Amino acid sequence: MLYDWILLGVFAASVVACGVIVWRKLPQLASIRIDAIPKHQHQMRKQQILDQRLQQKLGTVEAAVVKGGKVFFHNVSATARRFLKKLTELEREYRHRIVVQQAIDDPDALRAKVATALAEAQAAVTAEDWPRAEQLYVDVVSLDPKNIDAYLGMADVATARKDYLNAREALRFVLKLQQDSDAAYTRLGRIDRQEGKLVEAEADYLKSVSLNAMTAGTHYELGVTEENLGNLAKAERAYQEAVKLEPANPKYLDALLQFALANKRKDLARETLQKLQTANPENQKLEELAQAVKDL
Repeated sequence: MLYDWILLGVFAASVVACGVIVWRKLPQLASIRIDAIPKHQHQMRKQQILDQRLQQKLGTVEAAVVKGGKVFFHNVSATARRFLKKLTELEREYRHRIVVQQAIDDPDALRAKVATALAEAQAAVTAEDWPRAEQLYVDVVSLDPKNIDAYLGMADVATARKDYLNAREALRFVLKLQQDSDAAYTRLGRIDRQEGKLVEAEADYLKSVSLNAMTAGTHYELGVTEENLGNLAKAERAYQEAVKLEPANPKYLDALLQFALANKRKDLARETLQKLQTANPENQKLEELAQAVKDL
């Protein structure tokens, strides 16, 4: 019995001694970096290599999946486009047959539909509702495939959107239907001028005037083009022709007055100012313009 107690005391003393040693060495043990041990470093490096390989494989698989997905969706998209194109062609053919039948059965009703759609399209243009205007003009063409007003309207919408390629295409079709369309040449001149092609614009406006000299707007736009080209005598004649055709139009009177002021033409400026005062007495700039004429 005594022997057992002696052994228990020795064991307790040993435990206490070990605890003291561990307590004293704890800060040193805490400062030891496991990742600094060569064996552990080797293991970490091995794990990094495995991770990198896995990441590369995942990246390859991901790229393959993405690429496959793109090809798949591209094929689906292409198929859908072909399908929609076919449907559009079938619808166009069907509507054309209906139009032909309507024209035979009730031509007056067809003309009424076309006139209504054109009026609504022009209202949409005035409101600058380009999508609606475009759709209405397309509807007119579906009812009447050779309707020149509809193609001119399409050109106006495309020009407003600065889609000059499609605008020209519509105007070329107009000229195929009607070679002497002054309206088409005026619009071509407008596109040329907006693109900075003044010489081409001049030619288009002159062609339009040669076909129809009674459109004031064309003379006005020709005047602007000639003035930009430095052809002052031609510009003055074009402006005066626009005023002659529409003597009460403030826009054309103002253009001629500004031209006269810029070129020190006092008599022309005074005469034009009087016409502008009569045509637009509420113009807020009349007093300023009168002073400018007086200062010439």
